[in-house]
This record gives sequence, C-alpha cells and structure tokens, in this order.
Amino acid sequence: MNDDASRDTVKVRAHSSGRYPILVLELASGESRTAYQETGYDLEMSKPVKEAWIEDNAIGRHGFVRVDPPEEVAISGLADYAREKTRESS
Repeated sequence: MNDDASRDTVKVRAHSSGRYPILVLELASGESRTAYQETGYDLEMSKPVKEAWIEDNAIGRHGFVRVDPPEEVAISGLADYAREKTRESS
C-alpha cells in the first residue's frame, strides 16, 4: 500500500452498537482514536484513546464489539461501515 492510500484508510478495531455507533480506530500512525456518529466520523473531531481503555472500558465494560482482525476501511466510508455493522448486530 502506498503512503497516499494509507492516509485515506484506517483500521476499525471495535464498534459500539445502538443508534449512535462509536468506532474505535487505528490510524496509519498507529494511534488509536474513537470516532462518533454525531460528528460524521470526522477524524479531526475524534478523541485519542489508550490501549487499556479499549480493552478495559470499551470492550470490557461497555460491550463494544471487537473487530478481529481489524478491518481496513476508507475514511470516507466510516459512516456506511458503522450503519452496516449496527444493522448486523441488531
């Protein structure tokens, strides 16, 4: 994958279910962030998270669904991805 393509995609590591799904993403830089339906999954408005938060809080406490292996998704397709996954988990 070339550098341009890697900047246009992220890896989805987990997602919440429900009306306003939250995605836990891994950016090309390796940083993990949460992206929200309310912001249109805009990475500029996403929040950085630590690995421990993902395991202990998101997955462990709040029932996020782990995506294993992580799925590579185009940034422009995050809203469609979230809608599809929410529909699958209903």
